[in-house]
Amino acid sequence: MAAGRAFQIIRTAFVFAAVAGTAHAGTFQVLYTFHGYPARDGANPESAPIMDSKGDLYGTTEAGGASACGIVYKLHKTRTGSWKEKILYSFKCGDDGYSPVGGLVFDKGGNLYGSTVFGGTGQCFFFGERIGCGVVFKLSPGSGGWTETVLYSFPAPPGSYFGGPYASLTFDGKDQLFGTTVLDGACGDGSIFRLKLTNGIWKEHDLYTFCGDDGFAPAYGALVRDSAGNFYGTTMGGSGTAFALSPLRHDKWALNTLHQFTQDEGGVPEGGLRFDASGNLCGAELDGGPLDGGGCGAIFELTSAGGGKWNESVPFDFVCDGPHGEGPWQSPVFDSGGSLWGTTQQGGSAEYCVNCGVIYELVPQGGGKWSESVVYSFGSQPNIADGSDPIGGLTLGKDGSFYGTTLESGDPSCGGCGAVFEFTP
Repeated sequence: MAAGRAFQIIRTAFVFAAVAGTAHAGTFQVLYTFHGYPARDGANPESAPIMDSKGDLYGTTEAGGASACGIVYKLHKTRTGSWKEKILYSFKCGDDGYSPVGGLVFDKGGNLYGSTVFGGTGQCFFFGERIGCGVVFKLSPGSGGWTETVLYSFPAPPGSYFGGPYASLTFDGKDQLFGTTVLDGACGDGSIFRLKLTNGIWKEHDLYTFCGDDGFAPAYGALVRDSAGNFYGTTMGGSGTAFALSPLRHDKWALNTLHQFTQDEGGVPEGGLRFDASGNLCGAELDGGPLDGGGCGAIFELTSAGGGKWNESVPFDFVCDGPHGEGPWQSPVFDSGGSLWGTTQQGGSAEYCVNCGVIYELVPQGGGKWSESVVYSFGSQPNIADGSDPIGGLTLGKDGSFYGTTLESGDPSCGGCGAVFEFTP
């Protein structure tokens, strides 16, 4: 399929060419394995699922489904302890959108919101085939199932074939959705957009468009918002940047570059940013790392120095030695004790795959440094039934467990369609 080839090209374009601590005991479980074709139950999830108040999980797969263009799924835990999948929506490869890479977000009414990379009415083409430029959609529950509504179809960006939304949306609780596009906007370098519900109609407004010097290609991580209404995120272009977008009067917005990453220190902060308990910003660099220079990634921290200035430090650098993780795509998450948990696309020392990725824990050691424990290596089960390439990161559930997805492996008959997993410390 042309869209699938286009998606692989985009992903490839953005992947620019420690001492282990004591392992934290835990339990790993595969909750659901996607079977792809002809099961039509979804394939290749790119993002971690989210959990509702009942403990059910919701997520997206980039491919699979009735038309092989992706699905929105729900996983429900049965009384026997097994998990059952329900497909809430199967994309039709048309104006309804397709290839949902980002995750989902709830509103207070139980509706789900997400985005797709392709589809919609936009005039984006790939090898002469119109594939659309992506959409923002809403899924509403009802007695007859879930209904999809396209809230916005992105137009074609200048000088580019495609450039729709890759990251999950951010909901402010007041009928406003915020997100980013990779190559959209006036300069074709990406944008930060808002969808606002006004008189029953969702209206799109570009809050900021990137034009190269201020960064380009916003990352796969969702924007994070502070109590003052500022948004924080990262761009992947070049070595990447970290930025803050602040509201001004009359619905104007100003962007402040918090940090410009360099090749010497590593770069490509694909997973966006997260706040710690002290208001510092934490993220992951897919590439590079100042300690070994081997290009295996690092965890960075940004600390406010006042006056709009931020200082960057690198509390942990992934070592390119196999057993440790290599290549963190998404930013790690904090647990209640202040430790960081995340996944890497590669690394590990499992019996059936030595490079399928890991789940790691970083524990603060004082002096701004962290020690790593690899708590699980993917490929530990025969036929890699536990999955590989966990690029979607982790979600901390209300039950204290971590939930995530693997992009590939799982069912060998599918050729590796991915899985949903749980890790309980």
